[in-house]
Amino acid sequence: MMMKSGTSATAPGIAQSPSSLGHGLSCRHSVQFYYDDQFLVRSVCDFLEIALTSGRSAIVVATREHRFDCAECLREKGIDLTRAIEEGRYLALDASETLDQFMVDGTPDPKRFEQVIGDIIAVSSSCGACERKSADQKVAIFGEMVALLLQRGEIQAALQLERLWNGISARFSFDLLCGYRISSFDHPAHREFFHRICAEHDVVIPAEGYAERGGENDRLRTIALLQQTEQVLNKQVVERELAQAQNREAEHQKQQLLKEVRKHEAVEEELRKFTRRLLTARDEEQRHIAAELHENMAQLVAALSVYFGVLHQEKASLNPRLARAVASSRSVSDSLLSEIRKLSRLLHPPTLDDMGIGSALKEYVAHINRQGTRVQLEVSPHLGRFNRELEITVYRIVEEALDDASRRSTNTATTVRLMRSDSSLLLEIESPQGPSNNPDGSHRPETRLTGIHERVMEHRGSVHFTSTPSGTLISVTLPLEARTQTSPPATITPLLQKTA
Repeated sequence: MMMKSGTSATAPGIAQSPSSLGHGLSCRHSVQFYYDDQFLVRSVCDFLEIALTSGRSAIVVATREHRFDCAECLREKGIDLTRAIEEGRYLALDASETLDQFMVDGTPDPKRFEQVIGDIIAVSSSCGACERKSADQKVAIFGEMVALLLQRGEIQAALQLERLWNGISARFSFDLLCGYRISSFDHPAHREFFHRICAEHDVVIPAEGYAERGGENDRLRTIALLQQTEQVLNKQVVERELAQAQNREAEHQKQQLLKEVRKHEAVEEELRKFTRRLLTARDEEQRHIAAELHENMAQLVAALSVYFGVLHQEKASLNPRLARAVASSRSVSDSLLSEIRKLSRLLHPPTLDDMGIGSALKEYVAHINRQGTRVQLEVSPHLGRFNRELEITVYRIVEEALDDASRRSTNTATTVRLMRSDSSLLLEIESPQGPSNNPDGSHRPETRLTGIHERVMEHRGSVHFTSTPSGTLISVTLPLEARTQTSPPATITPLLQKTA
């Protein structure tokens, strides 16, 4: 129990109820802490019973549940509440409604408080059984308005209201009992506020569980247990603060790691974009070079071959040495024209633009089969035509996959299947797994896989690389609908031109 100077107690360290204290002061301001509502109701009823049985007035300013429980408890104690109410000696008010009468902008207004509460106390005092103004005629008041403010989180308003109760005691004679649920002070930040609440009261009554009865030894034992509990709680607080510090450090490291991951992801995304632009630029540059070879260089070499043909027809009029030179030059020009046309087809087959992906793949497969690589091509009938970018993508994927397959020594043919559905173009390339012809003995599939993957992603498709008992299966799905986003046109820089 905590008491202000000037109050008395029957024994040191005993937490007394308001009913057991002396009445040496004109007013007494007490606070009852509690865990259980029923304990509070019993304590309040003991407090009110003394006033009502002695003919004094009692005021209850509480919540609806506590008003009802107090009334039932008083009736069980034999108090005739009906008569007390008729005489004006028992008044039950709602805490929230009463509080609203003097609160202004979240703060209790002193003038309104004195007017509202002063009128209530004055009326109740005038209804007492005796007219002699003695300590026995003090009004007994139980109030929960301050506790209600605390529940709302309005701590400063609660403290100010406690001070207003102390201030109004200079005008009226009353015993005031406040009730606080002890669980409302369950945070370390509430410690100072708890002390300030206690300081505003003449008598502080502990919650249930404290040894109100018993000898000094029982009270000392209780104090020792509380001290031990405090040590446990202090240690838990230290451990919790340490854990929180570790969590903050871990969270900081996590955020740093996430930043690094995002940075790497951004770099990888830029690399992917650059790779796509590079592939697009290479395709365009190859197409441009193929067109130049086919339309300019091939035409010049063809004209030169024609000229040599004319000279060859006049070989009878030429000396033997010159005739042999003309024949050799004609053969070289024909071979050069053939190589130029073959190079042009390899860079960008004209069949791809003229007849579509199906015919271009047939021509390409026939060419590499003549070179010794075994490839089977399966193209669904009525394949149709697609936009130029999509056809170039399919052609380059097949070209890169077959180029890797041609580096292996195997007797098993590589199978290429090209099909279409209503919404997508399907490509499958099943290649055998044979010994590598690379100088270092490695297959180095990552290069072609990266190129194939980036080409597929450019069209928002999907690609799967599956290992089979006989080799590797590449499954590509390319949507046929128009792409929602298009890549910016590739800029042919000197670096890209050199790479292409």
